[in-house]
Amino acid sequence: MIRTPLKAAAMGSLFALGASALAQTADDPALTEQLKARFENDRTGACVVAAVIEGAQVRRARYCANPKAQRTLTDDTVFEIGSVTKTMTAFLVADLIQQGKWSLDDPIAKHLPLGTAVPRQGERQITVRDLVTHTSALPALPSRMKVTQPDNPYASLTEKDLLDSLGDVKLSRPIGSQAEYSNFGMMVLSLAVARAHGNDFEAALKSRLFEPLGMKTAYVVKPPKGVVVAQGFTPAAQRTSAWTVTPNLAGVGMVRASLNDMIRYAQAQTGLIETPLLKTMQLTQQPLMRGFGMNWLVQTVQGRTLIGHEGGTGGFSSAVSFEPAAKRAVVILTDTALADLGSLSDVAGPLMGLNRPLGKPRVQQPIPEPLRKAMEGEWELSGLPIRIWTEGGKLMTQAQGQGAFELFYDSRGDFYPTVTSATLTPVLQDGKVNTFRWVQGGGVMEGVRKGSRPAPSATNPAWKDWAGEYQLAPSFSLRVFEEGGVLKIQGTGQPSIPAEVAGTDRIEVKAVGAVVEFTRDTKGEVVSATLRQAGQVIPGPKKR
Repeated sequence: MIRTPLKAAAMGSLFALGASALAQTADDPALTEQLKARFENDRTGACVVAAVIEGAQVRRARYCANPKAQRTLTDDTVFEIGSVTKTMTAFLVADLIQQGKWSLDDPIAKHLPLGTAVPRQGERQITVRDLVTHTSALPALPSRMKVTQPDNPYASLTEKDLLDSLGDVKLSRPIGSQAEYSNFGMMVLSLAVARAHGNDFEAALKSRLFEPLGMKTAYVVKPPKGVVVAQGFTPAAQRTSAWTVTPNLAGVGMVRASLNDMIRYAQAQTGLIETPLLKTMQLTQQPLMRGFGMNWLVQTVQGRTLIGHEGGTGGFSSAVSFEPAAKRAVVILTDTALADLGSLSDVAGPLMGLNRPLGKPRVQQPIPEPLRKAMEGEWELSGLPIRIWTEGGKLMTQAQGQGAFELFYDSRGDFYPTVTSATLTPVLQDGKVNTFRWVQGGGVMEGVRKGSRPAPSATNPAWKDWAGEYQLAPSFSLRVFEEGGVLKIQGTGQPSIPAEVAGTDRIEVKAVGAVVEFTRDTKGEVVSATLRQAGQVIPGPKKR
């Protein structure tokens, strides 16, 4: 979601109904307790429905963070599932492949209107495989996407805008070289899939997936009769608009579905219900590149192969995770946008039986006085001057040319406003705060105290060429520099960490299990760096 950083947005009033209406199915007490442990008194006020599927057993529960909030959420209440939709788009792609109509290695241009200007690099074209693994090198969003409704950002984007945006793209890295999440790419794929199904994406989903699986309340634009749709909320517990998009672009994340629908979907993915769709679903689950199947994230965690995806819109969050070998799955749907707060991974993992602690609620807390003082001062947030100060016992912030608002503090150590959805995480190092992470709309920006960060440099001749900043992703860079005679590395919005030389143009950061390798040009100058960590390989150019 796109919003101007630090700009106050007008929100509606809190929507409250009554909690006694919640339990319309028999809830599992143990699962209810787990949801309570994670969400009780959470500052977002989120209401959540969840299911844990273990073989033939399905345990369900629901819970509202605010005990006074009464919102009617049943197993058939429909939620926006956000980017989990992408896995359904992948199913339609796999279906076309199995019918012999498509191939993973088809250039996507083959399935778009004739004459569409699709970026390419010589003979290398963007393929279907590149799109379903997010390695197309397309940017996150199309250039001609005009956000006329901040709380419904995709509403004005047309098919023509999308295709014309392809002609604006100048690829900044080799196609297929690096996974970088692209909603732009997924909308292009959605349109191509729609064209392969009579120019009707929703009809394709309905006939090929929803109806065969018995997903009775799932839809994109046309709700089945009698469907009850949940109201979505911001993390500040404010009502917000539903998200919409031109129907044939909806494969990016606009499916609506209930807990019952998503249980059927998860059961089918793990072979727990008999369906002729299983082989097609299994095709989407096969690893293709660096942790991706066809839009599914495929990971080995604690010796187990887990497949999943999370989703989020302006007012909802979702997560689907499953382990085919164990016939186990988890589905979580919430009526509150949690993307800027880490989404649902801190509850989905423990519910999957991983050896991880269940997350704790974010409860509003008084700001510790030393931290309040450490935050005060003049800052820059991605070049935007901002000021943080205390007034009348309140911690206030204001961006240049915008209105001031209060920052609150929660039990996870994050600051947050209530006028918009965002989170500020201070980076405390040596008792000082000179940087912070600002997360908003899924994007991450770094705040830097004015005068606290000199240009990265090194006096040690062995390190001098490496010193600099390397852009590994649009919102993440690595700084390499010398400080107090120590070689250090620092990621965006993170503390600096000592590094050690581990070979020619290679350093190791043992504290986080990472290696950074430097690449030189024909003149011998360092021009890029590659981060290797936890199986990921992420290259990026040196900023000039």
